[in-house]
Amino acid sequence: MTARREAFRLGQKVGTYPGGFAAPTQRRAVILLSNPAAGGGAGAQVARQAVHTFAGLGHKAVLVSPPGPDAIKPAVVEALRSLGVTGPSQAILTAVGGDGTVRLAAEVAADLGVPLGIIPAGTGNGVAYSLGLPLDPWEACRVIATGPVVACDLGRIEFAPETGDRPTGFLNVAGAGLDAAITETYERTGLGLRGVPGYAVAALRSLASHAPALLDLTLDGRPLTLSALLVAVGNGPFYGKGIRIVPSAMPADGFLDVCVVLEVGLADLSTLVPLVLLGRHTGHPKVRTFRVREAFISPRPGATKPPLVQADGDLVGRLPARFSVIPGGVRLVSQAGADSGA
Repeated sequence: MTARREAFRLGQKVGTYPGGFAAPTQRRAVILLSNPAAGGGAGAQVARQAVHTFAGLGHKAVLVSPPGPDAIKPAVVEALRSLGVTGPSQAILTAVGGDGTVRLAAEVAADLGVPLGIIPAGTGNGVAYSLGLPLDPWEACRVIATGPVVACDLGRIEFAPETGDRPTGFLNVAGAGLDAAITETYERTGLGLRGVPGYAVAALRSLASHAPALLDLTLDGRPLTLSALLVAVGNGPFYGKGIRIVPSAMPADGFLDVCVVLEVGLADLSTLVPLVLLGRHTGHPKVRTFRVREAFISPRPGATKPPLVQADGDLVGRLPARFSVIPGGVRLVSQAGADSGA
């Protein structure tokens, strides 16, 4: 472990340590949004350490841990006031947690016009993979302290009024079908396992029990009907742990990329799963891909239980739903020499 990463682990002011970065000429006010439950509790520890790290780099930082999603925006507004920030460009809202925390932070950042920083501290960290951001907390702090601000697209999901589900944003990958079923199994069935082992067990259970759904899709006005095991709508390409489910997706191109896995038998599934893990599944005969600005997905009339919808790993509602993209919808602190389309 390098001196600066050891300093981060101890919560020390890394800017004063050998190998630490010199204080940048432009000071940044950083609001750290923490989810205490992320990464099995690791998120809260990382957030506390990050406060000291930014102080050592010469930046003002404050930590907020709102009790729920509806409390995030007021907490951020209050933090901006406490930091003496007079304009949105003078502060960075930094999500410390998993993809769900990042999704909520992205919505608030977009609403307030504040740049978004990301310190991954979850189980899968798919957003960081998709945006080419460091997984190491120290390196993530370095990017937030010194990196350029670039435009990044923001996905949006709007549900049919009869569902009662609220509109929501997503920064990475949303979907309906198997991926949402895995999320539900992981979250609601009390498997007693967390992290990667829990997701692995949830995936196996869901693969054994999840049935394909007959769906009507309207893609930029083009209708088609498919029996689908999974529909993934990507602003970014990766699920957690670097699984490239929508390989062609780029988060700054103004489009969404859609990957549909059709109804498959056991023989096809045995060949398809390894290809998905390698990101080489798009040429499989049971996979369809599309690039769109808008997708409307609905179960066929008469469906007794419409498929669940997930957004960046959180269950957010049920079909029918409209998926769209807001080009440049959020400003993102990126790595120097990189862009959000990488």
